[in-house]
Amino acid sequence: MNPVLLVARQSLATLLRERSVILLAVIFTAMIAVSAWLGWSATQTVNAIYQKAADYLAQAGQPIPPNPVAESAPLSVLRNLTVYVSFLGAFAAIVIGQAIIEVDRRSGVLPLIGTRPIAGWKTGLGRIVAVGAATAGLMALAGAIATIVLVSIPGLPMQGPDWLNLASALLLGWVYISIFGFLALGGAALLPGTASGLLAATVVWLAITFVLPALTGNVNPTAAINPVSALATIPETPVFRTFSQALGPFSLSEAFGWLEARTMGYLPDGLASRGGVSPLLSLSAAFLGAGVFALLAAWRMDPSTGGPDA
Repeated sequence: MNPVLLVARQSLATLLRERSVILLAVIFTAMIAVSAWLGWSATQTVNAIYQKAADYLAQAGQPIPPNPVAESAPLSVLRNLTVYVSFLGAFAAIVIGQAIIEVDRRSGVLPLIGTRPIAGWKTGLGRIVAVGAATAGLMALAGAIATIVLVSIPGLPMQGPDWLNLASALLLGWVYISIFGFLALGGAALLPGTASGLLAATVVWLAITFVLPALTGNVNPTAAINPVSALATIPETPVFRTFSQALGPFSLSEAFGWLEARTMGYLPDGLASRGGVSPLLSLSAAFLGAGVFALLAAWRMDPSTGGPDA
C-alpha cells in the first residue's frame, strides 16, 4: 500500500478510538441538526402565515402577493449552519489535529514509526491527509443534514445551481476548518508539550475570530462568533478604514462569513469584503500555508520523543 495512505489510515483508526473526537463529532452533528431545524421551522411558519393570508385575500377578492419563501434565496434558510461550522467545526478540527500527533506520542508509537523505511515527508503528508479526511467527514454529515432539511420544505424553489451552491458552501466550510486542523497538527508536532498544538491553534482561532474583526470593523465579540451577525459595513472612521485595508486579508473568519453569505444568497446588498484582497484568495492562501506548516513540522518531528509517560 502507498505509505501516505497507510499512515493516513492508521491515523484515522486512531481518531476513531478517541472518545473526545467522537464526542465532538456527535455534538457538531447535533448542533448542525438544530440549526437546520430552526431554519426549517422558521420557513414552515412563514409558509403557514402566507397560506392564511392568501386565503383571506382570495376571499376578499384582493390580489395575492408572492410567497416570500419563494422570493428569497433557498439556501438562506440554512444560514445558521455557517455559525456552527465556524465555531464547533473549527474546534473539532483543532482537536483532531492535536489528537493525531498526541495519541501516537502518548502511546509510544512514534519511535516505532520512525524505524519504518518511510520518508519523513510521506509520514507528515499521511497525517495531513487524515486531518483532511476527518474534517471532510464532518462536512459530509453537515451536508447530509442540510439536504434532508431542504428537500423536506414544501415550496422551496431548489434548482440545480442551488445544489451546486450548497456543495460550494460545504467545500468552503471544509477549507476553513481544515486550516485550524493543520495548525493544530503542526503545533503538536513542533511543540512536545501535552496539548501544545491544541492550545496554539486555539489561540490563533481566538485571534482570528475575535481580535481581527474588532480591529477591521468594530465587530463586538458576541457578533464576531456569529458570521451572520458580523456582516456589517466598516465604520466611517480613518482608523477602521486603515485597519480594514491592512488586516482585512488576514481576517479569515470575516472572509469565510462573507463567502458563505454570498454563496448561500443572504449577503447584504452592497456589502464589500474587508481589505483589497479577494476573500477566496485569503482563505486559499491560509489553507495552503497551514498545510505547508503542518507538513514541515510533521516531517521534522523527532520520532524518538514522547512515550507512555509523555
